[in-house]
Amino acid sequence: MNRSIIKRIPGRLAFGGRSFYSKLGTTIDRELNYSQLKVGAAGIGNIDNRDQQAYYKLMMTPDGRLAAADAAVLWPYNNPTIGAGIFNPADAADTPAAVHGNDASLDTIINAAVTGQPQMIFHPEKTLIGQLELTGLRGLGMNWSDANSLVNETDAGGTFYDANFASSSVITQDYTLTWGGFGAVVGLEFYDGLTFEPGVEFQDDEVAAHGLFNRHIKNVTGILRGIPLGQTRQAIQTQLKIQGAGAVRGASGAAKATALSVIGQDGKTYLAATLAQLVKSKIQNGVEQLREGEVAWEFIRPLNAGVPGALFTVPCA
Repeated sequence: MNRSIIKRIPGRLAFGGRSFYSKLGTTIDRELNYSQLKVGAAGIGNIDNRDQQAYYKLMMTPDGRLAAADAAVLWPYNNPTIGAGIFNPADAADTPAAVHGNDASLDTIINAAVTGQPQMIFHPEKTLIGQLELTGLRGLGMNWSDANSLVNETDAGGTFYDANFASSSVITQDYTLTWGGFGAVVGLEFYDGLTFEPGVEFQDDEVAAHGLFNRHIKNVTGILRGIPLGQTRQAIQTQLKIQGAGAVRGASGAAKATALSVIGQDGKTYLAATLAQLVKSKIQNGVEQLREGEVAWEFIRPLNAGVPGALFTVPCA
């Protein structure tokens, strides 16, 4: 057996006009989501499997660089139009996702969209960006029977090296939080950093001749979590506003929410929300635990003359 048939090929993702290596120790994984319908007859059982669904999932953890142009690609649903389709809006051109191998190979998903926005991890010993998920469907106007309708795999044409990559562009630093609560706190620090979890819900279009054909945005969410330092349990309780003067069942969360921003040691704002409501408190009594545990803020979309605004922004500035 020829040893060269065993291949280990690092890759670089090109998507949405941006370039991402996978973080050290991680991979770019492209997995086929393939399902079949079982057919048969009573008394005989299953006699065949008929193709039902075929599309790709691509998952990777980006290298940790982040500029405003990267943010627009990684978090495209921060201010969406509810009901909008994410593949080929207005029947525009396909958005390919190309993996350039360091052996010059080039594997291109013909039509891709973000279906899992990455976490943001604010910690000086961790890179900033969590796992990204893309879904790849068939190209615009293409059918199952068309060549390369889902993916085009070639052994030439790949360009692994990114001339703009520099070690200084990978972000690891400390972060602080500014929020209108806690006495309009500025520069709040956290025991183990902060984690932002953006969410998006979709309504799928299943078309008879194609299978999964599009996904439409139903809702977006955002939760920021961390263990604050220097805030007493009484201060946290006051900001929850669930007891005492003015507290009432059915009270508005938006009325309790205020602006929030996460600022890096470099002075740039990496996450901002117009309305962030404190929604979680955890108090712990023990030797190995901090008494004031994890809190969480839920982001709410602001309304301006009835028009919803951004749930959050990643300005990188």
